[in-house]
Amino acid sequence: MKQIKTYHFKLNPTKAQEQTFAQWLGSCRYVYNLCLDYKKQLYTSHRTSINKNDIQKELSAIAKEIAWIGCVHSQTLQEVTDRLFKTYEGFFKQGKGFPKFAKRNQYRSFTFKQGIKIHQGINSIQLPKIGKVNYRKSQPVEGIIKTASIIKEAVGWYIAICCEAAIIPLSSVENTLGLDVGIKSFLVTSDGVVVDNPKHLYHRQYRLRKAQRAVSRKKKGSNNRKKAVQKLARAHQKVKNARKDFHHKLSTQLIRENQTIITENLQIKNMVKNHKLAKSIADAGWYQFIQMLEYKSKWYGRELIKVAANHTSQDCSVCGWRNKELQLKDRSWTCINGHTLKRDLNAAINIRNKGVGHTPSAWEIYSDSGRVAQESHLL
Repeated sequence: MKQIKTYHFKLNPTKAQEQTFAQWLGSCRYVYNLCLDYKKQLYTSHRTSINKNDIQKELSAIAKEIAWIGCVHSQTLQEVTDRLFKTYEGFFKQGKGFPKFAKRNQYRSFTFKQGIKIHQGINSIQLPKIGKVNYRKSQPVEGIIKTASIIKEAVGWYIAICCEAAIIPLSSVENTLGLDVGIKSFLVTSDGVVVDNPKHLYHRQYRLRKAQRAVSRKKKGSNNRKKAVQKLARAHQKVKNARKDFHHKLSTQLIRENQTIITENLQIKNMVKNHKLAKSIADAGWYQFIQMLEYKSKWYGRELIKVAANHTSQDCSVCGWRNKELQLKDRSWTCINGHTLKRDLNAAINIRNKGVGHTPSAWEIYSDSGRVAQESHLL
């Protein structure tokens, strides 16, 4: 089964290549803003729009007249217009924000669609109009190369190579697992396994604050300030890389060991609005972790199910009684039938039960008056 797989590598460009990257990035940003401005003016003046093919034809004419735009590969410029029209599509079809002009620090990549060759023996990548660029090889690239994106990070230049590769599904296993992600523990499984939260940002806060203070003390525009900014960026990059590595290893382990994984369908955007928990939620990186589970489950023939997050902690996983008074600080509790429950484990079991459609033969649902109702056929 063929899937799209992306490889990320650190580039080691020469100074001349770095200058070319920076020039191309600036040209692409200019073209993006130019096309956006043109579309906005057309609509404002004539209440009309322009399709992607027509705007690409006009862009080709501009590239012939302006040398610093024409030096950029033609398909790279076409990808800029693709990016703009995808932004418009997100606005009209998905309710995302209206396209905005890209500032210098917001436009950080450009893409090649063809002509990419990898020389894995000498750890270099052949890019159209640029030539061979050395990279740090961390794993072999497999499959047919579809695109390659040059990305500017605070600590240097990176490349993301998208390949269409044949990925062999894993052999089937019989295990179904429920996951409850959290802050105190990163996750608890329905089998009772507790994975501690590494708190990458929390444990590196001292170094980050120290680096931030060093930036603040330096004179704006000075070389020392630029060096301090680079040091701060490297510190943040280490946090990002450590978190991503943790997510990759854990998600791969879970995918290998389980046929079906069931998680809550969390509205993380709404959850981070709570200023008391926002930093801890962002540090945990639930969204990135669940995304990894999603695409790895497709790669390896597994199933990922998302269930509603309602009452997974409040309902007793044994009898179904709902503890409406349960608070976030309560890490364990006892239901009215005497079942003592660990909060996170109970939630993980409820998540698993929701995913497989399992209900006890008769759940005891207690009303506020304390009367018992047997509603097994309704649950």
